[in-house]
Amino acid sequence: MENRVKFFSYYLPQFHQIPENDEWWGEGFTEWTNVKKAKPLFIGHHQPIFPAELGYYDLVKTDIMHQQAKMARNYGVDGFVFYHYWFGNEKTLLEKPLLNFLNDKSIDIEFCICWANESWKGTWHGASNKQLLQEQFYLGIEDYQKHFYFLLPFFKDSRSLKIDGKPVYQVYVPESIPDWDVYKNTFDTLAKEEGLQGIYWIAVKSSNSFEPNQFKINGIVNQNLLNINKYHKKNLKGLIYRYGFSNPIIRKMFKWPKRIPFSIIRNCLEDFKESYLADFFPLAIPNWDNTPRTMENGTVYTDCSPQAFKKHLQACINQANKNIDNDKKIVFIKSWNEWAEGNILEPEIKNGFEYLEVIKTTKRSFI
Repeated sequence: MENRVKFFSYYLPQFHQIPENDEWWGEGFTEWTNVKKAKPLFIGHHQPIFPAELGYYDLVKTDIMHQQAKMARNYGVDGFVFYHYWFGNEKTLLEKPLLNFLNDKSIDIEFCICWANESWKGTWHGASNKQLLQEQFYLGIEDYQKHFYFLLPFFKDSRSLKIDGKPVYQVYVPESIPDWDVYKNTFDTLAKEEGLQGIYWIAVKSSNSFEPNQFKINGIVNQNLLNINKYHKKNLKGLIYRYGFSNPIIRKMFKWPKRIPFSIIRNCLEDFKESYLADFFPLAIPNWDNTPRTMENGTVYTDCSPQAFKKHLQACINQANKNIDNDKKIVFIKSWNEWAEGNILEPEIKNGFEYLEVIKTTKRSFI
């Protein structure tokens, strides 16, 4: 296997109409609805963000996924991490783009699945109350078996990312699953019965007390952002933003979102440990601004730029290269197309293809 780092970017499938969103938010709602209504909330705030090359696409159309896959590969993104929603009792949402991808083998890009096992709440889209839209349920072994067989065609797909010969399966918050051992054992047992070598489990979001060995997790994605506050204290700029611009009283007075300098984000995500209790995968974040969803209740990373992202990506590559096995030299990038969170690699009007160019040129320099 070629000795190089791979880049896998998280992929949001919420760019198509579904009956549930029509009911909750109005006829025709997609993630673009929030993107289009965004507005600047402070001087220098880059909103709204306009898509460039791909426009306001509809993911029901498989030609869009073809274009995305080709674009990703051309700029050095090796694969997508598809967010997947299974709420129990065979209830899924936003599954159509993933099924279209599965059924169209000519969409030529690697992938893995990330089960986003969280309830959907109205606050994610700026609702004034904390209404529960779709609750996440954990219903036991029979439902876990159904979940496995829903995902089995993805695990067996030739494009599925493999580590140690096993399909990679990410679970967003393993600690939320009350009978985790039952869930994991069900998948592991059925995987071997179906001719797979097993499942390579990755935890995406975890608490500081999370013990990978106890959960029998193979790998973890960097989630040090949980501890972001302590990194504000390490320089004057961080202190000014935390206790000045982002002070709750000042934010309420001026209707400002929370602001965090990108340098603080870098300090946090690049504060790597000497060793980890499981395979460790660095997380690179190019940008963030979820005010299109949550307005003044959102968070904005300031001073984001392709140039700053390049330095950040280089640090993540150095860390990924510490993994001895070539198939574990992976940097996960959040995200490919989280447009309403201002968290994108896809081209937009202001920066064009610059973030993707960073990946392309950086990858070349590390091969």
